[in-house]
Amino acid sequence: MKKVMILFGKSDWKSAKPFANKEYQYSYEYFYTLCKESGIQMYRASYEWYDYENHIFKHAWVYEGEGANWKKVDNITPDLVYDKTKASLEVYHKKELIGQHYPFINDQTFTRIIDDKFVTGMILQKWSKQSWLVNNSAELENILPNIKTSKVVIKPLSESGGANVQVLFKEKALEEAVINKPNLVQEFINSSHGVPGVSDKIHDLRVVMVNDKIIYSYIREPKEGSFLANLAQGGSLIIVPKDKLPESIPPIIAAVSELFSSFSPRIYSIDFMFDETGRPWIVELNSMPGLFFTPEEKPYMIEMYKELLNVFKAKLQNGTASDN
Repeated sequence: MKKVMILFGKSDWKSAKPFANKEYQYSYEYFYTLCKESGIQMYRASYEWYDYENHIFKHAWVYEGEGANWKKVDNITPDLVYDKTKASLEVYHKKELIGQHYPFINDQTFTRIIDDKFVTGMILQKWSKQSWLVNNSAELENILPNIKTSKVVIKPLSESGGANVQVLFKEKALEEAVINKPNLVQEFINSSHGVPGVSDKIHDLRVVMVNDKIIYSYIREPKEGSFLANLAQGGSLIIVPKDKLPESIPPIIAAVSELFSSFSPRIYSIDFMFDETGRPWIVELNSMPGLFFTPEEKPYMIEMYKELLNVFKAKLQNGTASDN
């Protein structure tokens, strides 16, 4: 049986269970069971549990099926690593070392490009608001005259989930902005008119892709009083059927897919916002769409899992498995 390791960030190996959230746990158990039925044993480990001298995962979690629950195992040499770590220089370095011995999905170069909002903004500048890179308040002061909207958006280069995104009135930005590391500065997109033909509320639209295929899409609406629609920030989720996407979106998706076509397989998502004229803007890309599905997403869960399973099978059959 082939072995696929889902790689996560820092985690306490002494924990009695791999998940604190039962819904997350259920999603992974379902996916792992689906994989095992197809001859793939799934594991879960932190990059901290990797032995960088002996090139083996010292520890990992494995799900042994309903009734058996989760079990701790040692000394795993996977055939493939599915990367689910968060972006940081330390993690990039560690993953490069692991990648010398094990194939990765996604390709690590693709991940680094997608994780960097400044780089993706330049690559996709036709559909992206101009970004300025600032490291401190003095640099922000120099940039603000370029901002033509009453609000300004300040966000980290690579964090996800809406973490540390600041939406401030331009006139108060110097006084209120917290900048203690490199951040992007952009004009505010007034998305209060919604997604054309889908929603008339403030929103963003996420489209989840596997290679050239749209798997599913949904809009996220922020909680009252917030501009951040991320679920981690209290936003709500509404599924958008693929045939209901605004007509302006598929051509952009096709163009983005073509730009990244040299990376295969590629699993990622594209976040859009629509301004008051109905024009779509790419807000960011995400190289690691979640494997957790909310109740609203459950009908699309199996399709996503089956696509991932097909990606694993193809990668394993192409002779890229580890020979350790």
